[in-house]
Amino acid sequence: MIRRDLVRLQQTDSDQILQEFTTRQHMAPHRTLGEVLETASQALGFCPQAGETAMGWLQLDAGKAIGRLRRTELIQLSRSIHRFWRQGLAAKGAHPQSV
Repeated sequence: MIRRDLVRLQQTDSDQILQEFTTRQHMAPHRTLGEVLETASQALGFCPQAGETAMGWLQLDAGKAIGRLRRTELIQLSRSIHRFWRQGLAAKGAHPQSV
């Protein structure tokens, strides 16, 4: 499982997470941030716990509509998710070599 997660981490960066959020913001602006985060996690393979940690760290409300978020908030969220995801894998013992 850790090896699979490591491969996904190497294939997915914060820009791809941001692109997923931006697409979902334009296509379904009334969906909640929590719903979008769950769907994006399944689509891109990032750790759902990293998303929850990032939302808490940034003090974002999971019940807020994705369409109400500013671009800067989406950028911060995507970068935070990627960082917490990478840290979570490192804590499990999977040290990313080329991230």
